[in-house]
Amino acid sequence: MAKAIEDSGNEVTSPWVLGKLEGATSPVNVFHRDRIGSEESDILVADVTEPSIGVGMEIMAAYKAGRRIVLVAKKGVVTSRMLQHMEGKETVEYTDETEVYERLKALLMRISR
Repeated sequence: MAKAIEDSGNEVTSPWVLGKLEGATSPVNVFHRDRIGSEESDILVADVTEPSIGVGMEIMAAYKAGRRIVLVAKKGVVTSRMLQHMEGKETVEYTDETEVYERLKALLMRISR
């Protein structure tokens, strides 16, 4: 997903999600960092294939801040009804992970301009 974001002319503003989870960072710092990142991003891209309370909180922060939201999920996976009924979101569904790059890149190029 990060490569699709970058190759579409956008910036990954949360590179820490690409590596190992933080060890020394306190939960308070993670909360503020991720909330502010969600609120200040032009577009929030979130993988919602697996349920995550933290990702849900980031999506809500972006939504309340009026940001564009792109949800990425494996086709056939049932996501939260809150997400299913969220107005204004874009969704990228895939059957095989190799499809994510092209679909996400194309969508981001379309909505980023």
